[in-house]
Amino acid sequence: MKTLRPEDFVISPEEIAAMRKSPAKLPPTRKPKRGIEFYQFPKAVLVAIRRANYMPALALAMAIYEGWFLDFKKRNPIKLTTALLAEFGVSRDQKWRALRILERSGEFLVERFPRRNPLVMMKWKLPKD
Repeated sequence: MKTLRPEDFVISPEEIAAMRKSPAKLPPTRKPKRGIEFYQFPKAVLVAIRRANYMPALALAMAIYEGWFLDFKKRNPIKLTTALLAEFGVSRDQKWRALRILERSGEFLVERFPRRNPLVMMKWKLPKD
């Protein structure tokens, strides 16, 4: 086994110059993905939520908008899944009540299916399959 001596840790001026000429390659840093910074809703939606005084409806509207925003193809209608609502803390019962409130606002169309997730269309966005 080789023992290290203080002379082994000395760097010559030539080595220092060589290090300055060729900087070490660092891995490229990735830019963090940006999420939604602004939610755009028609006034009728916010008025309906305020009148109903039911904040899970706002969380549901945000989840629908975020689902549309994060979809690569920007499809409208959006399938309203439980996974989409998990981030917003909306339960299954709250989802159904909030869907009725949003539907009454006149800015959302809801198509329900037995034992399936509903399809929700935002009227102010162009429909796209």
